[in-house]
Parts: sequence; structure tokens; C-alpha cells
Amino acid sequence: MRRFAALLAVVLVAACTNEIDTSTRASSVVGSYQLRSYGGRTLPVLVTSDENGTTEVLSGKLVLASDKSWTESRVYRYTYTQGGTVQQIEFSSSGSWTFLRDGADMQFNDKVLGYQFTGTAAGGSVTLNLNDGATVIYSH
Repeated sequence: MRRFAALLAVVLVAACTNEIDTSTRASSVVGSYQLRSYGGRTLPVLVTSDENGTTEVLSGKLVLASDKSWTESRVYRYTYTQGGTVQQIEFSSSGSWTFLRDGADMQFNDKVLGYQFTGTAAGGSVTLNLNDGATVIYSH
């Protein structure tokens, strides 16, 4: 029984270690991801509200390419307070990405807005830590 328990422990550790290693390789993070949450809340998310109106994030897509480039697009809905007119606006950006060290930590360089931000890729999700303090989660 002890041999079986020891063998089972070795197999489980090897399986977990292999999953972590392969899920954070550059080839494993390449692909398209859908926006799932913004600022810790599921979509749609209210991001601003003032006397003129409200802005909500409705959807988004992040694409990580094998040449270490990325593109991101988000769809916002702006509702004017006076008259209730609704307008949808799409925001897009792009740049390059790289892994930091040997782990899942990533750095993103935004060539459109001219700034950098960090992220983490693991388990089919990419979490971005934006410069405005928001945390954005994309997943397959």
C-alpha cells in the first residue's frame, strides 16, 4: 500500500509540474481570448458614471501571436444622461509581448498608447494588470 501511495504521489506531482510548464510556454499562450471580467466584475461592467452619462465595457478580444505581437479590442457602450442616447464605441490597441523570467509573468508594450503593463498567462487565461489599476481577465 505504501508503494502504491508513493507511486501515486510521484505521478500527481509529475502531472502537475508538466501542466504548469506547458501552459506557460510561448507556443501555449498563442491564440485568441475573450474578455471575461474587468476590474473583478463579469461583463457588462460599469466603468464610469458622471452627470453626462455612463460608460460600460460590453465585450473584448485579445489575440497573442506567435511573433510576440498582440492586438486587443474592447466594445464600450456610452449612455448619455440627457435623452438616453446610446452609442457603442470600439477601442483597439496593439504591441508586443514577452515572458519575464521563466514563469508565466508577461510584459506588454503598447505601441498605440505608448506604455507598458504586465500580465500573467496560465491555465487558458491571460490576466492583464493595466496602468489605470484595473485587472482584466481574458480566457479561451
